Amino acid sequence: MPSLSPMPDDPQPLDIPGNHTLAAIAFTKSANFSTLIGEDEQHTQTILSRDIELMTEICHEFEGSVLKSTGDGLLMYFVSAVSAVACAVQIQKALTAAAENLPPQDILQHRIGIHLGDVFFCDSDVMGNGSLVAAQLQEVAEPGGICISQTVYDVVKNGLALQATYCGLKELKNLADPVPAYQVVLPTKIAGGAAEEGVADVRTYLTRKQYRDRIVLINKVRKYWISGVLETGLRDRALIALGLNPRLDALELTWTNADPAFNSLPPVTKIIDKFKQLQKRRTLLILGEPGGGKTTTLLELTRELLLSAEHDYTQPLPVPFNLSSWETKQSLADWLLQQLHIQYQVSKDIGKNWLQNQQLLLMLDGLDEVSILKRDACVQAINQFSLEFGHTHIVVTSRIQDYELLSNRLKVEAAVYLQPLDLEQIDEYLNKAGAEIAAFKQALKEDVILQELARSPLMLSIITLAYQGNSFEDVAQMYSLEERRQHVFNAYIERMLKRRSSQQYSQIKAMRWLIWLAKQMRDKSQAVFLIELLQSSWLPNIWYKLIYAIIIGIIAGLLCGIGGALNLGILIDWELGKIAGLIIALGTGIIAAIIFGLIYDKINPGETIKWSRKKSRKNLRLGLIVGGISGAILGPFGGLFYRFVLKLGDGWGEALSLGLRIGLGVALIFALLRGLNEPSIETSTIPNQGIWQSAKNARIFFLLGATGMGLVAFILGLPVLVGAITGLLFGVFGAGEACIKHLALRLVLFCNRSIPWNYARFLDWATEHILLQKVGGGYIFIHRLLLEHFAQMGNR
Repeated sequence: MPSLSPMPDDPQPLDIPGNHTLAAIAFTKSANFSTLIGEDEQHTQTILSRDIELMTEICHEFEGSVLKSTGDGLLMYFVSAVSAVACAVQIQKALTAAAENLPPQDILQHRIGIHLGDVFFCDSDVMGNGSLVAAQLQEVAEPGGICISQTVYDVVKNGLALQATYCGLKELKNLADPVPAYQVVLPTKIAGGAAEEGVADVRTYLTRKQYRDRIVLINKVRKYWISGVLETGLRDRALIALGLNPRLDALELTWTNADPAFNSLPPVTKIIDKFKQLQKRRTLLILGEPGGGKTTTLLELTRELLLSAEHDYTQPLPVPFNLSSWETKQSLADWLLQQLHIQYQVSKDIGKNWLQNQQLLLMLDGLDEVSILKRDACVQAINQFSLEFGHTHIVVTSRIQDYELLSNRLKVEAAVYLQPLDLEQIDEYLNKAGAEIAAFKQALKEDVILQELARSPLMLSIITLAYQGNSFEDVAQMYSLEERRQHVFNAYIERMLKRRSSQQYSQIKAMRWLIWLAKQMRDKSQAVFLIELLQSSWLPNIWYKLIYAIIIGIIAGLLCGIGGALNLGILIDWELGKIAGLIIALGTGIIAAIIFGLIYDKINPGETIKWSRKKSRKNLRLGLIVGGISGAILGPFGGLFYRFVLKLGDGWGEALSLGLRIGLGVALIFALLRGLNEPSIETSTIPNQGIWQSAKNARIFFLLGATGMGLVAFILGLPVLVGAITGLLFGVFGAGEACIKHLALRLVLFCNRSIPWNYARFLDWATEHILLQKVGGGYIFIHRLLLEHFAQMGNR
């Protein structure tokens, strides 16, 4: 067997080296490599490199990683067995399609083996049962075929439209027990071999790109909300089973909508079980008290639905949204597209396709967090959306008191009410918390108001953390429920701020920044805070807004002034250029301050734009055709202009020269613009990603603008540098506008002491101190009640 060698340019899996993990491992190997290499070694190596490049590209499209080259094959790693099998099928399909137009001596047949098992990463190597079984299953596979283990088959058989033939128990080397194996029946003929019976593609309803986009969104929802919020919440100290009761009076039902299954629900009923009992259009309302576990229940349901969506690609994608930012001027569909782009970095084209094809399952959290003046309108918007998109499943949460005050009702199939904790559940939780809160347990037995406070899962968790090892005498001196709630939050905040970490902030500064943030989020109806969505409306008064506008004007004036001075200096005279530069700087500075600082002041971070050199190169031939046509048409017109208007030359020489220059310029500009990639979903998310993306877009526009305008200058007979400088300014104001505004706003807020300069570092610090939670590139307070508490402190 050829020696293993690492693939240095390929991204490695995220697992920590030295750790065991469950992974899907796929091995590929050429079936006829030895035969062909004996006939023509150099040619065989060439076609092997061709196939390796194709397989690597497809592996990346399915979110896999190529760990090693095995000489005549690859070792690939996938987090999901479904992704591994779908990738293998696509590889064989692509090889088959390519082989149809190749002579026999140019065709390599490849076997693929896949197993899901425990593996051990060590540097660039992978060992363990998963790797061993996959390598030997590859040898069992037919040439041009795929062999999978029973473990893999059990995972993918219901999630993929897949046909596989059981080929019995296979005795594998170094394994005591034989492994049940399956040969995957491919939908097309084997590359270079005989035809097979056709079956449905493993992704009948999806293209390769659609499959990738779906996997990326599933991974983001799981990372942001399940790993980032649900599994790191305060209740992790002890799991509390929430009881469910029907709230049929919360529905707007006809007799045919009533579901008898919801008339009586046992206290330990799982929300997923009842959700699956609903009819074809599943719509559910979850009601509860403040801090009663509504968001937790929603995310628990999301976690279960993610598993179904991951294994069955006909199932809708569950995606959490917080309703607090909904505006009356928006339809729910438009708002969803906006939130998909902001929170999940989904391009609007992809989001629109998902909505129109009803591929999303909307998990709408916090109806009660919508401004009270807009809440009824929000209910109407959800009902209207349900009429237009009748097959879209929807789950909504709300505080019961706020919902009961509404004039309108949601048109849903069913509603559940989350019961507050009873004394038995509270006692069970406290017993698991240990002896550090013994004083609280004793006070709880004698204090009715304290019992009422502890019936909220949130408050019980906060009390447990705030009063570990402390007496409860201070709380016992307070008589009202609200006073005790405020005292518990203050004790919790004080304790959390005293936690040590690598980065320290004074308690005074941290409190000031958190109070300001909470007040702004409450006033602007934001549940998730993203740094890139800071706006000038967050400034305290008109004077600060004027300072913000002046800073924008200074930056814009300097850039335009320098650019204008350089261009005039090159074209005419450097002394004149200096004077003109000062005039341009003053004029553009004033205009930019007024327009971008005061009138059009909203900061709109850029959508993901990437430029591909490979894609531009592919479009160069088409660009030459377009350029040739353009030159052939515009060149003669230019020649006529020179001959009869400018009275220069005979016209034909100028026409030829101008035609060639126009053709070349159009061809290159066409190829450059065609290099912009199609809409996609960013696979990773960082704080302030929107502004960083705007900066990347500005660099792309710098390149395109400088190149394009340089070509225009060349066509017009001007110095190329003049065009390049003009193109750079185009890049600044074409894509860098958001960066300039954001920089000016951050500078003003920092000088106002509302935020620290390194805002992301502070927000990460607050997350480490269990005051915030990180959701992708954004941040939320650990609960709405804590946000409201900080905001009220600001009012005081």
